[in-house]
Amino acid sequence: MEGHVYRVALALAAQLAALLISLVSISPAQALEAYLFRGAGDFSFIGKGLTFSNGMDRLGEELTAAGVPATVYRWEAVDWAYRDIMKRKPDAVMIMGHSMGALATITLANKLKGTGIRVAYIGTIDIPGPAAITPSNVEVAENYYHAFPVFGQLAKPKGHAGTVHNELVWGQIHITMDKSKVVHNAALNFVSRNRDAAQTMQAYSPDTPQSPDVLAQVDAALTTGATAQAQGEAAPAAEMEASGEAISSHQPMQLAALGLPANIPVPTRAPRAAYQAEGFALPVQ
Repeated sequence: MEGHVYRVALALAAQLAALLISLVSISPAQALEAYLFRGAGDFSFIGKGLTFSNGMDRLGEELTAAGVPATVYRWEAVDWAYRDIMKRKPDAVMIMGHSMGALATITLANKLKGTGIRVAYIGTIDIPGPAAITPSNVEVAENYYHAFPVFGQLAKPKGHAGTVHNELVWGQIHITMDKSKVVHNAALNFVSRNRDAAQTMQAYSPDTPQSPDVLAQVDAALTTGATAQAQGEAAPAAEMEASGEAISSHQPMQLAALGLPANIPVPTRAPRAAYQAEGFALPVQ
C-alpha cells in the first residue's frame, strides 16, 4: 500500500515538474506565428515520423528558420491549437493543413473570428471534397490541390475583402502534396513579402525616431537636388519645381549616405502635393 502511494506521489510530482518547465519555457509571442495541421493517418503519438503528412513538420522547421515560430498539430487538435493561440496572443497567425488538416485549418480560422487576432494567411493542401468556403476573416488564402473534384477548391464568399488563390499542382499525389516545393515556397514567399512590407512601413512610421541631423540632411538633399545628382541626374531643383514635381530623384533614393535604410522606395515623379498629402514635411522654397 505504501509503495503504491509513493508511486502515485512520484508520478504527480513528475507531472507538476513538467508543467512548471513548460510554463517557464514559453517564449514571448511574435507578431506572426504559424500553426500547422497534419492529415489523417497520423500516428506520430506512437513514434516520430509515423505520419504521411510529415511534410508539415518540415514546413514548420522552414518557417521557424525564416523567423516565424511554427507549431505542428494532429488534425483533431483544433481546440488545442486555439487554446495555444489565445494564451500566446500573437498579432497575427498563418494556418496551414494537409488533407483533413486543411479542414482543421478552416475550422480554426473560423474560431478566431472576433478575437482580435488577425488570420493573415491560410494555406490548404488537398481539401477533401469538391469545395470549401474561405472564412471571412482570412486576409490571404492559398489552396493547392492535385486532383479535382476529389480534392477541392476554396470559394470566396460574397463581400470577402481578402484574396483567394486556387492552384492545381502537377506531378504530385495526395501523400506527397504536403512536401511539394510549390506549397512550401508559397508559404515562405508570404512570410518574405510581409517582412519586407513591415520593414518599409516601419521606415516610414512616425513612431520611428530620427535625429534632427538626419532630418536636416534629408531636407537639404530635397532642396538642393543632391539625390538627383547622386543618381547622375543634372536637373536643377528650380526646373523640377517649375514642372510641379517634388524635388527628389526619379528612382529609389540613394539614402545610405544619409544614414537611412537604402531600400525605401520613393514614388516616381510624384507631385509635391502628393508628398504633403501623405504627411511628408517638405522644405519651403
